[in-house]
Amino acid sequence: MNGGFVMGVTGRTRLLTVVCASLLLPLAGCGLSSGTGHSTNDDVRELAYPERVERVGWEWEVPEGARLVDTVPVPVGIAVLLDDGFVVLAGDTGEELWEYRAGEDARAAYASHLGDYLAVEIEDPEDGSALVELDPSTGEVLQEVAVEEATSSDRGIDEGSFSRNVADGVRVARDPFDDPALRALSLETGEALWVQEEPPECTTVDGPSRDTTAASVLGEVVLEGFFCTGGEDGAGLLGRNLATGEELWRFEEDFGPSEPDLGAPERRYDPLTDRYLAERTLNGPTRVFDVVTGELLGEWEGAVIGVLEDESVVVLYAEEGEYRREDLSGEVLNAMPIPSGASRSEYPAVLEGGVIGHGRDTRDQEVQVWFHAWGNDGEPSAIDVSDAALEDDKAALSTTAVPGAVVLSYSEDGDEGREVLLGLT
Repeated sequence: MNGGFVMGVTGRTRLLTVVCASLLLPLAGCGLSSGTGHSTNDDVRELAYPERVERVGWEWEVPEGARLVDTVPVPVGIAVLLDDGFVVLAGDTGEELWEYRAGEDARAAYASHLGDYLAVEIEDPEDGSALVELDPSTGEVLQEVAVEEATSSDRGIDEGSFSRNVADGVRVARDPFDDPALRALSLETGEALWVQEEPPECTTVDGPSRDTTAASVLGEVVLEGFFCTGGEDGAGLLGRNLATGEELWRFEEDFGPSEPDLGAPERRYDPLTDRYLAERTLNGPTRVFDVVTGELLGEWEGAVIGVLEDESVVVLYAEEGEYRREDLSGEVLNAMPIPSGASRSEYPAVLEGGVIGHGRDTRDQEVQVWFHAWGNDGEPSAIDVSDAALEDDKAALSTTAVPGAVVLSYSEDGDEGREVLLGLT
């Protein structure tokens, strides 16, 4: 999960009237059922990402009876996805700006990686299923359209019914156990905009057996990872046009003769920004691609965790115990040690001014947060989070940069577990 007020504001539900989108024919009953909440934000302030952080600026706790599913950066701060809908907080203050919570009618949710598309799928006993698209900054209903059948029959939203593989009302789907290899579906109509029946063919090796191994959406580009075997092994990544499925660019590599006992090498694709994508392998280097042009920026032996505005990259070298900022030629511009107790399971958040990491004290397991500025060769600056009472040493922790703050997420296990977001400003 992506990762967040001394203002003392806690989660709450407001029961307000819903206005149907006027550009489409309204559904019977016009909107949400009873027991739901919808409010909007009239004072839009789009925020920049912080360059550095120094303190806990705000604290927000998940409302009683709700569970945190994920968080999404949006232009005004952070969209918090709960199991019944969205609550959007101002990044710099933690103020609740708007909410759309559909109660037990919620079935699925969608959010683009860029944070410019949010939607909730609902199923009302009387009105049927509908997709509700929301303005990420104001919470206004942009459109509400009937859908033939809800994506999920289970009540509530969870990780399985939340998709980030969307943009502009288009969802890209891949079924690893069935044909076709890849397809783009309109969220409004459910119709296929394009279908890729077969995985891509490798052009550098003779490997007739092939498979689409991964698919994701970043901006207007669909990223498709693929693998070929059966004679010679090869793999690649290609970019497709979101609207048409047309191949825009591809990158391929070959591994030589096939090994019968070896499967496809595991690859993971992580968006670093709205333009750059990291390709990670278990024991190999990290590659960074410009998804618009398909250009390979370079390869690094460590884990690339960020790309800055000057196109320098931030690399975590676990064995050396360092964060490094390097240019595209590999020259080290800055290096700083990874603090003792830093999390090894979650990457730190990267800002233009430095790195913010988290972990636990090696003696008493108290949560610790550090900011380490580029060019500072000394100890990182500690950020005191003790007032938030993050006491469960088994709680999940993560950080994510959003407009206005870096958000630390703290989530205790179980239905009664406490879930808190801290905005570091």
